[in-house]
Amino acid sequence: MPVYTFKLRDGSGGAEDATGVRLRDHDTAVRYAHDVVYELMKSRELETRAWCLEVYESGSRTCEIPFVSVDTSLDHLTPKLRTMVEGLSERKRLLGDAIHAVKTTIQESRALVARSRGKPYVASRHGKSVIRDT
Repeated sequence: MPVYTFKLRDGSGGAEDATGVRLRDHDTAVRYAHDVVYELMKSRELETRAWCLEVYESGSRTCEIPFVSVDTSLDHLTPKLRTMVEGLSERKRLLGDAIHAVKTTIQESRALVARSRGKPYVASRHGKSVIRDT
């Protein structure tokens, strides 16, 4: 049985599943991912609407589920308005991703400058060093 991993993109760095889950096939993985989305979104639709859950099989992304696409609190909207909300939610997440990337780059730059000057600068994000080893 293949191992599926998941990555939550929330506009602030997200979270990745390092271990994964053994599931029968791709359809089962998508159903599992939908269950995860519903659970994360439950009673928090407004805060989580811009999030997206990506499904990976053997390191390759097989699909992504934007939370807004399954948000039942938007069912009362006309199709045109729902499409607009979906577009805005995606742009909000993409903007959050860009801002997060800029903040990470600034933090890494400060650490590199301090290191080059022989000064201590300990910085980590989610338990990992901000200086990428290339």
